[in-house]
Amino acid sequence: MAQIKIPYNEIDFLIPSYRFNIRFSYITKRGLPFIREFVLRLVHLSPMKPEEISEYLGLTEREAKEALRDLIERDELAYNELGQVALTSKASGYFTDLGASPQVSDVLTTGTVVGFEATAFNCVSSNDIRLNDKWNCGIRIDPKSEVVANRNKLAEKAFQNQFYSLLDKGLLKNLRDSEGSGRPNIYKIDSVKQIAQEPLRLKLNFVMNENGMSIERDDIEQLKDDSFAQDAITEALFRHSGSNNLADIIQAIECFRDVHSGSLVDEQGFNVSKFLVLSQSQDAQSGKFIPFVGPIYTEANWRLFTEQVESVKKKLVGSHQEGLKALNWLAPSTEFWGRNNKTSNCFNELVNGAKTKGKKAKTLYKPTLILPLNSTNDRFNKNKWKDDFSTNIENVDAYLEGFHSGVVEVLLLENELVAVTYHLNLPDIYHVTLPFGFISNNKELINKITSEVDNYLSSLHDFENKRHLGSITKLG
Repeated sequence: MAQIKIPYNEIDFLIPSYRFNIRFSYITKRGLPFIREFVLRLVHLSPMKPEEISEYLGLTEREAKEALRDLIERDELAYNELGQVALTSKASGYFTDLGASPQVSDVLTTGTVVGFEATAFNCVSSNDIRLNDKWNCGIRIDPKSEVVANRNKLAEKAFQNQFYSLLDKGLLKNLRDSEGSGRPNIYKIDSVKQIAQEPLRLKLNFVMNENGMSIERDDIEQLKDDSFAQDAITEALFRHSGSNNLADIIQAIECFRDVHSGSLVDEQGFNVSKFLVLSQSQDAQSGKFIPFVGPIYTEANWRLFTEQVESVKKKLVGSHQEGLKALNWLAPSTEFWGRNNKTSNCFNELVNGAKTKGKKAKTLYKPTLILPLNSTNDRFNKNKWKDDFSTNIENVDAYLEGFHSGVVEVLLLENELVAVTYHLNLPDIYHVTLPFGFISNNKELINKITSEVDNYLSSLHDFENKRHLGSITKLG
């Protein structure tokens, strides 16, 4: 029986990939002109006198002498003591079997562009294939210092070792194939020059079984050798891991008067069987309490949320509104939130969906993403958020972290809909945080959570300034 796998988080890891312009020489084999080939083939069978060659090939005496003179000058034929012409050792090397066509080797020089990721130097891009990604919404894996220092030599070695694999994948263009055998051989590397650096984005799913226990990560399909990348990812996860926050989660659940979520978690982890029962409950069917596991921006969870948003939008289209409804997305301050480029894609979807289509377009809500800073001088996170959400940065605000100890995420469409995500951290059980939560159209629950969010954002962090810092673009 196949093991049940339940995704509980999706994290993007960004591994540096170095692009190199590599000039190299390679050996290819080709056939010979007709007369030259057949003279050598005859002599390969047995040394012959010039007149025998002339008669066999139907050549005039002058033509035969000219052909033999050319071959002798090329050091491919020589006279023996019997007055016969015989193959030299050089020409003997043209043949693999008796009677086979002779093949001569040519050394040609060309160049190509290939990219190698910085863990095991797997080839991940070529002259025609770019990664075309950005250093945002992910956990960056820094290469080891010795790799950075020796990357040109490592690229040279990797190119030589992977030459035939690159050929088979069609990543090396304009190489002349050897006639007959069909595969050129690399002769030497002439130069290796780094021309760019770009991120290789690895999307990893973290999954648990039906008992809520974490399952070992799958192999990384993008990499032929993923062992070094897996080790680097494990180290990065350890650096980002925090402490057990179950108490904070339970406190937030109780504060929200969330009567369902508390039964799903304890010190032993996530209760999958209770989650499945809750997913089939009447409250879930009616939209009063739709439970989910994993980040809200995963494909399945986002579909659940946007289905509810579309229902609200249909209602708003046909009703009169006094002003615009606020759609606020309050991010938590956990290490693993937003480490996936689906986050920015989902926010862009909310921004683009705020208006109806057509000649009489109507704006239904005002979307704002509110991101945490650890202080008003937190330049590092401010700049990171600007990079991560640059597309709609005018819709991004900042706030001072601490809302329910930073473990709660809220997506709130004013008076209509709420999605709450609790980011559970049990480092002894799960490699990363386990997000879980609910979507609800229950007015009482919406009002309670709205009150909690508004009270926190409007409270003062000093004598005169609110925790809600306003537009992130206007912060000094």
